[in-house]
Amino acid sequence: MRVALVHNHSLTYMGGGETFIARLASALSRQGLRASVYSLPIGRRGGVEVKGLLGPVDYREGLLPEADADVAYVTYFPMASLALLRVRAPKVAAIHSPLLLPEAQDQELFRGGPVALLNRLGAWGAYSYYLHRVARLELRRFKAVHAYPHLVNLVRHRRVYALPPFIDVNRWRPTREKDEEFRVLFVGRRAYEKGFNVFTAVAREARRLGLKAMFLATGGREGEVIDGVESLGFVPEDELVNLYSSAHAVIYPTRADTFGLVILEALASGTPVIASDIPSHRLPGLPLLLARSVDGALRQLVELYNMFYNDRERYLELCRRSRDAVVRDYSEEVVVPQYVRMFKEVAGLSP
Repeated sequence: MRVALVHNHSLTYMGGGETFIARLASALSRQGLRASVYSLPIGRRGGVEVKGLLGPVDYREGLLPEADADVAYVTYFPMASLALLRVRAPKVAAIHSPLLLPEAQDQELFRGGPVALLNRLGAWGAYSYYLHRVARLELRRFKAVHAYPHLVNLVRHRRVYALPPFIDVNRWRPTREKDEEFRVLFVGRRAYEKGFNVFTAVAREARRLGLKAMFLATGGREGEVIDGVESLGFVPEDELVNLYSSAHAVIYPTRADTFGLVILEALASGTPVIASDIPSHRLPGLPLLLARSVDGALRQLVELYNMFYNDRERYLELCRRSRDAVVRDYSEEVVVPQYVRMFKEVAGLSP
């Protein structure tokens, strides 16, 4: 069966949505399906080799991609998806942008007028937020909708598939012992939406309390230290596996999300995650440590810090439970067959 994955940004953008599409395409190929990826040339970045991400999967960019497939999986984007409906196959609309479901996010993001939202969310984020109500009409033109299980009650459509994301647990696994020096890690864009200012605030407060911990963040200029946070620069995925494993805690304070792959990557690597307490993070079966504010994240961090130094076995048991939960419910072997079933069912519907 031929599956066309149609994405609203260039895969060179390398955000969470792009990573998911690349991994899904590769996983479908391993399941014996003929997967191909088509994307709009939005957010294109130089120096990123897409072929290395996709392997044998065909990849094309263009404004009006023409796909020859039995079923299409379209990352929904208000209005722009209308152009993508030229793909002649039954279509699944995929809800990946958190700003299409604002009720599941931190409401602080949406206070103020258009200028404030533009500064916080960027042009495409503000666009998605202001047009999210259009989705109720546009989604009718799709045969089905895919949303993550904890968000399906926010989607209105006659055929909704509630499927979680997934991860290759053989790739993302504990590869390093935890050193005696406590390390706290942030992975993601350094943006207000992603809560980077929360991470730096926690670092400042932790130093004030006397915690002897290193605070590390991907991105920035390698080696630069700002507000006590050391920048790691660009970290390739192969090195990120070891980085997660060597960290003692990951703080993921994003204000908008559908389901952060950072959460799965860190937990599968045997590292506890402190995440923002938004509806999108109230995930069944995962031992996340949820926090509503800088003070809340700091309290969770102090508890982990004390647990590591004073009750090591309890800390290590939390690390084991974190990985076990991902392996049980979010591994590629468990989840991808559910996507295959969805595609086969939708392919049987008339275009």
